[in-house]
Amino acid sequence: MSIAVSDLRCAYGRGASPVVDIDSFGVEDGVCGLVGVNGAGKSTLLRTLAGCRRPAGGRVIVDGVDLYGRRRRAVVGRIGYMPQQLDLPGELRVADALGYASWVRDVPARVARARNPAILERVGLAGRARHRVRELSGGMQRRLALAVALVTEPEVLLLDEPTTGLDPEQRAGLRAILADLGTRAVTLLSSHVMEDVVLMSDKVAVLEQGRLLHVGATAAFVDERGGPQHSAEQAFLTTIARARA
Repeated sequence: MSIAVSDLRCAYGRGASPVVDIDSFGVEDGVCGLVGVNGAGKSTLLRTLAGCRRPAGGRVIVDGVDLYGRRRRAVVGRIGYMPQQLDLPGELRVADALGYASWVRDVPARVARARNPAILERVGLAGRARHRVRELSGGMQRRLALAVALVTEPEVLLLDEPTTGLDPEQRAGLRAILADLGTRAVTLLSSHVMEDVVLMSDKVAVLEQGRLLHVGATAAFVDERGGPQHSAEQAFLTTIARARA
């Protein structure tokens, strides 16, 4: 399974300057971390790869199929997308929220009934199935957002800032879940927490003002650009500084 883009241009409004401008980029296996400052275009890119936002130009190819072409339905269900914000009514119970998400993604009811308890178990929410969404802590809501992304048993997983707003213990717990999922699906996750990127990603892609500055193995990125301390944060800052010089 793979997801790739070519000549991708994303803009807000006709004639506007592109907020994403990428000639070529792809992820074929493992986990790739997408890093960049706020406003770099990470969320726009992920929404476009998820099929939520048609690009102004270029193509998104999922397993050889154009995501915005005539065979769109053949691949869109194979993509799981976790946005930054969980947009579910607070009064819904967790199990019902997952059932609703399954219905929206065209998962047959009998399949959802059989699959969803296992998904809640996988993300550590099995004991919260009857709780209301508004009763969940911030960390649990992020886990529910991840569960929603998994309702189609996706082969491509797109995660937008999955650990944002979590305390260190919650981040460690979610990282463990994502590490397991990364062995089951091609995964692209955005983050501005470099520690999370290093711990979860095989590859790293640096995005600045909508353009890719670097794509490569995470370990080499840190070793070559992280200074004497081999700091992931320093590697990122060095990459950005070189581009702005």
